[in-house]
Formats: sequence, C-alpha cells, structure tokens
Amino acid sequence: MILAIDPGRDKVGTVLYGAGEGIVERKILSIRDFPGYFGFLDGRYEIELVLIGNGTGSDFFEELAKKREKRIKMIPEGKSTEEAKQLYFAENPPRGLKKLVPRGLLSPSRDIDDFAAEVLLLRFLKNC
Repeated sequence: MILAIDPGRDKVGTVLYGAGEGIVERKILSIRDFPGYFGFLDGRYEIELVLIGNGTGSDFFEELAKKREKRIKMIPEGKSTEEAKQLYFAENPPRGLKKLVPRGLLSPSRDIDDFAAEVLLLRFLKNC
C-alpha cells in the first residue's frame, strides 16, 4: 500500500492506494488527528511507501513516517491545487446552470486536500 499525504498547516489530505485495489480510502483530517489515523492505517494495512508533498508542514509528516520506519518519497507540490480541482470536477461534474460556467472559474463545494494527495500519488505513479 502507498499512503499519499498533502500536508498543510491545519489539515492534511490523504489517499491510501493499493496496486490491485486502486484508491482504497481518501480523507481530510486535522493535523492533530493524523498521528492516530496513521497508526490505525499502519496496523490495518502494510504501508510500504509514504509519499509526502514537499510544501508547508512536510517535516512533521516526514518525522512521523520515519518513526514508523516507513520508506518515504518527497513529491513536488507545484500546481497540485489546480490539478486537484480538475480531479474533483471530473468526479463531481457541475450540474444545472453551473455546467455553463467554465470549470476554471468554479470553486469546489468542499476542501479538496484529499484530491491534492491524489495528484501527488498520480505524479509518483506516472514516473514509476
């Protein structure tokens, strides 16, 4: 399993991915809730690799992964928010009159940190 993490100051987006299963789980958590969640995942699944966005707050997540003796790969975060919006709208297409508005002008109806974590995962998988 691969755990992709989009770190932030207050919250973190995550995606858990298995080669045979695809995306198993995606979540957005507060920073303070993440260590417990990571422990839960690590007990339930065999996490072989942790992908961490190299932006704000990445040091905290890198240290947590090191404490659990996980293999770590830092992934560049440049333009991941824009790509996350595209993924969000591909999965949640606009309805009604919003269909007429160019997607670049629309804002998602919720936080998309989990989709940003998926962007990091896709970048990694593309380069494997």
